[in-house]
Amino acid sequence: MPAASWLGARAARRIIAQSLLVASSLILGPGCGLLDTNQPDIIEPGGLETPEGAEALRVGAIHDFGFVKDGDGSQFDTEGLVLLTGDMADEFMHSGFIPSTVEFDQRVIAPLNSSLDDVFFRLHRARTLSEGAATALETFAVDPDNNAGIPEMLSLAGFTYVYFAEDFCSGVTYSSTVNDQPVFGPQLDTQQSLDTAIARFDSALSRPAISVDPNIEYLASVGRARALLNKGDYAGAAAAVAGVPTDFQYLSEHSASPLDLANAIFIYGTGGTISMSDVEGGNGLPFRTNNDARVPFFDTGTTGLDQTTPQFDVLKYPDEATSIVVADGIEARLIEAEDRLNASDIPGMMTILQDLRDNAITPALPTLGTPAGVTDAVDTLFSERAYWMYATGHRLGDLRRLVTQYGRNVNSVFPVGSYIRGGNYGTGVNFPVPQAEADQNPNYDPAKCD
Repeated sequence: MPAASWLGARAARRIIAQSLLVASSLILGPGCGLLDTNQPDIIEPGGLETPEGAEALRVGAIHDFGFVKDGDGSQFDTEGLVLLTGDMADEFMHSGFIPSTVEFDQRVIAPLNSSLDDVFFRLHRARTLSEGAATALETFAVDPDNNAGIPEMLSLAGFTYVYFAEDFCSGVTYSSTVNDQPVFGPQLDTQQSLDTAIARFDSALSRPAISVDPNIEYLASVGRARALLNKGDYAGAAAAVAGVPTDFQYLSEHSASPLDLANAIFIYGTGGTISMSDVEGGNGLPFRTNNDARVPFFDTGTTGLDQTTPQFDVLKYPDEATSIVVADGIEARLIEAEDRLNASDIPGMMTILQDLRDNAITPALPTLGTPAGVTDAVDTLFSERAYWMYATGHRLGDLRRLVTQYGRNVNSVFPVGSYIRGGNYGTGVNFPVPQAEADQNPNYDPAKCD
């Protein structure tokens, strides 16, 4: 793996201080979260090059990763990837009054967009801090060979590259900060971003400490498989998760207080800002009319804060403290099912999908019907992915894969036609690079960002 770029010392200290004060964390299982364990104290100047400093960087990286993925529960900072991708796909309708978010919902995102700025630069911050934390732990941890934080940080870094590949245009620039000065990095297309993600996951899996906690190995394995799936390597993706148990979960943990730590999807989804979609734009899935237990909702009988959009509260996360999946064994099984589909083994795919319905939720879900052919089988697979992984940040990437890997027309996949606030849906299928980055980074070529 290429050496991770170091943050400048002053910048790192600032991030540590901010992150420890508002530490939203990831957990490996019940009772293992950073919110319910002793936190390292804020490191004083000169204390970064110590085991405590390296651990503080890890905590900061975990906070920033969860923050950009899940958003800010106070509704005053960033909506996060789960919300913005769900708006652009067919999971949510934006029922609030934030103009920058309406652009995501309507598929007309302009490079000058404050929500886009927030999520782009925070995702880069999560990337550089997790890579820096991995390097710090390698260098300063008391026993690096037994420190599971090293492969954990490399895995979280890998996920940031996956998110850039799935959600942004094919031409993201990757920069870093060295000694408080920006170092403008290269522009990578989608395949190069996925290759970089795979390199991070491979590096995590090769570390001696990967054997310390099997949950970290499963995390890296599911992340690697997700990247391979995006590259169309279905067999490789299935092989990567063969050893991942179905009950595995790696979660981002939340808390009712302070609001910065609250589950933002619950806050927005029950506060009149996002509403559960149903056959949005003619092409979306019937998330409400199917009455599926995996995507519970409540019909408020009124409109959201915009006083236009009918408000159907999103209840998948029942309160502010509910955790959100980063990677789990259900996704592993869905990846194996997609491999069976692409191996022309539709019965094998259906066996996996039905087993999940029978055993991964209580009470069990109804029996799936037999697909009428390949097209119907693809619809079934992606529908099951959408319901199982609703509001976890997967759906936009799946809609894009239906176009790039399965030959679907964009206008048969994404919401189209009249938009509820007036006008029509646009033509966007991904997030552009923000204008601020385009203006500052001499390596950015807008012609490559498609």
